[in-house]
Amino acid sequence: MFSHVVALYRALGAPTIEDGVVSYEGAPTAEIISALRMCDELPAAYGKFEHLSDEADFLEIEFRLPSNESGHFYSSLTEFVARNGSLGKGQFPSNVYITELRWTDSDDIEPPEIKSLRCVCRLIELLALLAIGVDKDSSPDGYNLFFALPPDGAKPPRTFLLPTQVDVKVLDYELNHLSLLEEILNRKNENKAHLSERKLMIRMAVASVIEKFESEPNLLLVIVREWREVLATYRANLQTYVYSFSFERVRREVAQAEIDYGTKLSGVLGDIAGKMLALPISLAGLVALEKTTSKFEGFILVLGLAVVSVVLLAILHNQMLQTERLLHSFNVIFDDFKDKIKTYPPKLQRLLRITIDQVDKQGQTLTRTFRLLKGLSLIPILGALVLATIKYWDGIVWLLMTIRGV
Repeated sequence: MFSHVVALYRALGAPTIEDGVVSYEGAPTAEIISALRMCDELPAAYGKFEHLSDEADFLEIEFRLPSNESGHFYSSLTEFVARNGSLGKGQFPSNVYITELRWTDSDDIEPPEIKSLRCVCRLIELLALLAIGVDKDSSPDGYNLFFALPPDGAKPPRTFLLPTQVDVKVLDYELNHLSLLEEILNRKNENKAHLSERKLMIRMAVASVIEKFESEPNLLLVIVREWREVLATYRANLQTYVYSFSFERVRREVAQAEIDYGTKLSGVLGDIAGKMLALPISLAGLVALEKTTSKFEGFILVLGLAVVSVVLLAILHNQMLQTERLLHSFNVIFDDFKDKIKTYPPKLQRLLRITIDQVDKQGQTLTRTFRLLKGLSLIPILGALVLATIKYWDGIVWLLMTIRGV
């Protein structure tokens, strides 16, 4: 019905509205006649004709426009915002016409100002869902929304009141990424991980902006104006939370890897500790070789000491290969951490560097230890050969001369 009234007003050429009445004097065009026909049975709530004279080629009209919930004409956007308290509750009125914009809510195309105003209304609806408390009854022109900040060091917890009275100045600023708030508050996403934490973070971001501009008279205008800061604060808090969550996991992985590889590397040396006891025992064979008077016994002792040295060298070589495999495995796992080390907080960076350095040092120590043990493992065979050469030198010379003579 209200669209018929708007069609008549437009057909009359959008005349000036005086005390809620529009007047027309002139030729009855086809557009005017069509609009009049649509308004023939118009209910009184949508307006009424105070004068209508239809002569042959002349038409006089005085029409009182509606001014109630059935329809309302506003001269400007400023008047529309000032006289519609429902905007402060996120409710965009219907059956309105704004002459300044030549727009009614039944039009298919909306001016940018109306789109912006609808975004503000949507923001108010979302903030009402986000707030820790909502007072809907104290003011007819909006809500009173409550936001809070937790204690921070010496700062006690604080609560802030956000009245949602809309000022036309909110249209001077652009509201972007409301979909982020809609996603967080959508009930379909209630089971998503960390959703309650995300709600808390954006709630705190709104509260922090209110705290910063608390002295300004229109806090809703502040929120709209500083909406980018609200989102930036939220994203920073979310990033910190995610990183802390991720870093804690990384810290545990690093600590566990340090324990695992440290234990395995220590175990490599422990595995051969018992076997290396054969080395000092084998040295006793040199004493027996020195005291023996039988060449056959001497041969058996030299052969036994040679076997001891070969076995020990083989064991040490195998353990060295195992150590290299463990260090390679450690490096494969920690290469991923090394690539991202600069993205971690300083404390975790230090932990990673200490762990890598300690495992490297332990690996180097094991390598040097194995080299030393390899050298010691040669003592039985070298000692036996030297001792046998000195003790049986005459026999060795005789044997060599015999071989040459043959």
